[in-house]
Amino acid sequence: MGKVNSSFKNMSTQNASRFNLKRFCINLYTFLIVFCLGVFTFEKSAQAWKLEQQWTRLVNSGISYYHFRLRFNTGLVHIYVLEVNPNKGYSLRPIIANDTIGTLAPVDSLAKRASAIAAINGGFFDTQGAHLPVGLIKINYTTVFEQFLPRPVLSISVDGKVHFELFSLRSYIKISRIGLTIPLNGYNRARKSGEVIAYTKEFGRRTKTNIWGKELILRRVSPYILSKGEMNLLGEKYVIETEELNNSPIPEDGLVISFHASKLKDIQKDLSSLARGDEVEIVTQLPDGWEKYPHLLGGGPMLIKDGKSVLNYKDEKFSSFMNRAHARTAVGETMDGKIVLIVVDKGNKSYSSGATWEQLTQVGIELLNLKNLMGFDGGGSSTMFIQGQVVNKPSSGVPRAVANILAVVPIERVVSK
Repeated sequence: MGKVNSSFKNMSTQNASRFNLKRFCINLYTFLIVFCLGVFTFEKSAQAWKLEQQWTRLVNSGISYYHFRLRFNTGLVHIYVLEVNPNKGYSLRPIIANDTIGTLAPVDSLAKRASAIAAINGGFFDTQGAHLPVGLIKINYTTVFEQFLPRPVLSISVDGKVHFELFSLRSYIKISRIGLTIPLNGYNRARKSGEVIAYTKEFGRRTKTNIWGKELILRRVSPYILSKGEMNLLGEKYVIETEELNNSPIPEDGLVISFHASKLKDIQKDLSSLARGDEVEIVTQLPDGWEKYPHLLGGGPMLIKDGKSVLNYKDEKFSSFMNRAHARTAVGETMDGKIVLIVVDKGNKSYSSGATWEQLTQVGIELLNLKNLMGFDGGGSSTMFIQGQVVNKPSSGVPRAVANILAVVPIERVVSK
């Protein structure tokens, strides 16, 4: 028994040694494969783009222009970048076409009209129907269009700094004297059954509503500009001037709240107690501190946040069609607080094949060292204007008419007086 046991023990030890050697070889082989694949993936990522040529010029003190010719695995791409230093007296300002929601105008003509130093096209818009914007627009502390999708928004402060956040907007009418809060369904568009819509001067001279409703004409009392040029930020407040049934005139210094008849059934008793001079406040659910920013402009998708890629089509309700190579427009911020405007061309493949959002994200991180970056409308809309001329090659051949632009202006013109 002792010999058998000893023989069995030796055999088990030998088999175990062979098994361990075999397992070691398998593990080593697996490690080498994974390592090689990792090296290949790293090299592939590192070589996803290559800088072939760069042109640079100084536009003004604090404003620099860069033109890059890059080679991706999909072909050549021309990228135009304008870097703006807000500490040198410049800022961005959103401008809607013809100062009227629902109209279009080319980027260069809007920029010239605004005496802008430079400009790019702005947020998305309906190209086929009423040409309404798709995304939030706030100008001079007044919301002029809605955003109910969770998408990124650019904010511009009075000192020219930019901020980026992703959120959906909800607005309410608050009448404190009678304790009434009513959700707003939208801004500056046709009123539908059961809706409450706010109309500002950007809609036109009148609300164009039918007889099935009631409208309050409001005069703005805050925010307003003090004698020293500073803003009184006590909220977006108005007082009631008068009441109309339909197609009311829209005041220059206020707005109109339009109630459809079916909505009035629920609140008619409360509204009947209102009088001239009663205060009405527009409350919007903005990120903390954002009420102090005079201008907001929505777009998407968010590409870079705090130096990291955050691209997510699904959460922002974008189609996968967005993933293809196109002409692109984006706005971002460098690690040291400079503003960056970006346009990517798409045209003849021998010149520029466009870029995916993933490619632009990678360039933003690796080449431009960006802290934040968000997209805007692209394709035929993508246009960059600098000092009187368009510097890129729009895929439409000429600058397309768009709903709004982002203009570079002297910082004292950030807020209209």
